[in-house]
Amino acid sequence: MKDNKNGETPSRLDDMIANVYEAVLDQDRFDELITLAESSITNRSAHRELLRRKRDIEAHFETAEKLLSSLQKPAEDNDRPVIRLGRDLTVLQANETAERILQITAGRSLEELDIDGDALGHLNEAVSGRTEDWPIVRVPHAATGKQVLLVLSAEEDPHNGKIWLLTGVERVWQQGASLAMQSLYGLTQSETDVLSMLVSGHTPAEIAQARDRSVETVRQQIKSMITKTRSRGSGELVAVARAIANSAQRRKPQTTSADHTRAELKLRDGRKIDYLEQGDTTGKAVVFLHGCLCGNRLPNTASRYFSENGIRLLSPARPWHGQSDGHGILLHDPARYAHDICDWLDQLDLEQVQLVAFDVGAIFALVCLPHLRDRVAQLICISAQPPMRSFQDFSGAPPQQKLFALLPRVSVPLLSYMAKLGDKRLKRDGPGGFAQTVFGGAQADLEACNDPHLLDLFWQGHLFHVERGSDSFINDCRFVASDWEKLIKPTDVPIHFIHGTQNRSIRPERILAFAERIEAQVSLVENAGHSLPFSHWRDWVRFLD
Repeated sequence: MKDNKNGETPSRLDDMIANVYEAVLDQDRFDELITLAESSITNRSAHRELLRRKRDIEAHFETAEKLLSSLQKPAEDNDRPVIRLGRDLTVLQANETAERILQITAGRSLEELDIDGDALGHLNEAVSGRTEDWPIVRVPHAATGKQVLLVLSAEEDPHNGKIWLLTGVERVWQQGASLAMQSLYGLTQSETDVLSMLVSGHTPAEIAQARDRSVETVRQQIKSMITKTRSRGSGELVAVARAIANSAQRRKPQTTSADHTRAELKLRDGRKIDYLEQGDTTGKAVVFLHGCLCGNRLPNTASRYFSENGIRLLSPARPWHGQSDGHGILLHDPARYAHDICDWLDQLDLEQVQLVAFDVGAIFALVCLPHLRDRVAQLICISAQPPMRSFQDFSGAPPQQKLFALLPRVSVPLLSYMAKLGDKRLKRDGPGGFAQTVFGGAQADLEACNDPHLLDLFWQGHLFHVERGSDSFINDCRFVASDWEKLIKPTDVPIHFIHGTQNRSIRPERILAFAERIEAQVSLVENAGHSLPFSHWRDWVRFLD
């Protein structure tokens, strides 16, 4: 690469900064980007120019991130009605949107609005503290008559004590509500899909048209749900569903279903660790360290196998994931995570476990292993992320994964901004768009997503990763792009890598080279992709002692 006649950096350097989004979506342009970036490292003038451009773009994206953050504060959204209430349901304040579309102003009572009497009764019970099932209220739009959904919440006011808020919501239903209804009442996925539309105000005819089913089929599904929930009619069914949906939005308690239990405990330093348990609660303990994709829950078939074969699978949410608290020191010294693991194992009264790590979880497992001493009998790393030595390491990865492997080395503010936009896009597209967005071009993983249970598992996994924001994903990307191999210390614990031959994210030859450097064993699984621990779980479970 040569400078032009004016001594300026070549125009292709401009392309690397200005077109980074487009470049990663096109294989040829991405390869050119890689060549340019790596060439600039040895070209001093280009390197200085790159640093200057990075500072400029970081300043730009810091501004953009602040703007994005301000737009994500739901209570301040100008296009959503927000009403502050007193305990007597008197309106203390209504924002401009509430005044315009609901014709409600300060000093008026909610009882003056066209609200169902049962809903008013539920509101009175909630604000008086007689119930924790806060209702979702429907108020007609003043101009169109269309129902506007308002969800109840509370905040502390220094002058007036507790203030109750009714805030407009675009959607009442969340995937957590579907899972809750399925676990509590045995509803099917199809039934909860119908129920979500019913709760949102759609008629059976509208639901039938949207789902390309007959009205009679939808009515039969509604009757089935009424029977399963022991409701006295569709109105009571909707009321039950609203309560479940509202609870799913507001709090994350310990949950138990047929195949897993989710709980949390406090570490010695006061931080919280969230974990999942599957299988035989009295069986031999296996700890699963999840990655930054697909979550920490194994498929139902695996869970049944664990129960039948005396395996107790424990899956802690790594720092920043799920409801687990992070710690700034881990960004610089991930080996300190060993203290969290030991503390957690002590509280669960477990002396020794087998450790299984997936994706980025393998980074934590490998750097923590020497500090876990005799607590780990063996380490199995599945679809592991080996150290990133060159941009070429990710040249064949799916576009989305390729982008987030590159960004930590280009700009952390840009990474943060893109991670938040990516999460918003995934949530907008829902499970249907998840496979192509995350695994586009990775055929083995796309085929795994053809299984509805696995696709739902992966989608729920994404929601798990970002429960408390995008820091989980951002920090994982930073670990992937860092020189963490120097943190690995010698250990006597056996290490076994298991990798899919069709893994587009991490090529098998990278794992083979890395395993040779640290004297670890490798097993390749034919036709498996990056999602191997979920799609081909039997191929790693057989290596458990």
